[in-house]
Amino acid sequence: MSVNKLTSAIALALTLPLLALLALCVFYAGGLNMPVAGAGAAAFALQAAAYLVLSSEIVKPLSALASASAGKGPGLPEPGRRFPSEIEAIKSYVLSAGALLDEYREQHRNLLMSIPDILLELDKSGSVIFINNTALDVTGYAEDEVLGRSFLDLIAAEWKPRWQSTLALLQEGEAAGNVDLKIVLASGAPSFFEFNAVPLWKDGIVAGCCCIGRDIEERRKMITELEAARRHAEEATAKLKKTVNDLEEFSLLAVRRELKMQELREMFVRLKEEHEINKEFPG
Repeated sequence: MSVNKLTSAIALALTLPLLALLALCVFYAGGLNMPVAGAGAAAFALQAAAYLVLSSEIVKPLSALASASAGKGPGLPEPGRRFPSEIEAIKSYVLSAGALLDEYREQHRNLLMSIPDILLELDKSGSVIFINNTALDVTGYAEDEVLGRSFLDLIAAEWKPRWQSTLALLQEGEAAGNVDLKIVLASGAPSFFEFNAVPLWKDGIVAGCCCIGRDIEERRKMITELEAARRHAEEATAKLKKTVNDLEEFSLLAVRRELKMQELREMFVRLKEEHEINKEFPG
């Protein structure tokens, strides 16, 4: 039934009772005649038809809905029927999809574990939730000794403030690069590492960070040795410069002495000639 027809039926159901009531009033007022009686009868008949139409159109979908909920009706299976083949197909699909997802996860984990650089994943508070094989090999820790542990606990005391400021920067969504930290190894010995860290986002919120690092202990030793060699070279240069200055001053003194000796010889020769002295000038 169309919307227009249904609307018309509702309108008739609402207006026809008024016509029937009007006919009754005229009857009781003593003005009953054939036209009024015919109008009243027609109004009652049309009202009854409108109610029949409404009931059929409303009860029909309600009945269909009740049949569907009971498992009856066209296109529906018999009540109590099972779907073993369909259920098994769905189960098989879900299991295969889960197995494929587990395989991808394992491949992803193996890839991260085999990266030659140190790789750490931390949660927002700075606790370690992932560490790869390279980090374990370099630091000497076992995986269960690190997972769930605050990264701050692995840092030497004098370098903790540097990591705390870096973590605050990451929590604000900023990346941090070339961060040198002294890590305490499993053996208790400290070693320098350089880290680059980026925040990890989830639903627009920083959920943690990823840190990639490398052992720079040998590089720092080389830098320290180079700096020491530079200082030694500067000190040697200063000493050499002083020595050269001393030699220059000594040479100048020697020249002056030689000039003075030459002047004395000439004076002695003059005095010898003037006084007829037979002695030679010493030296």
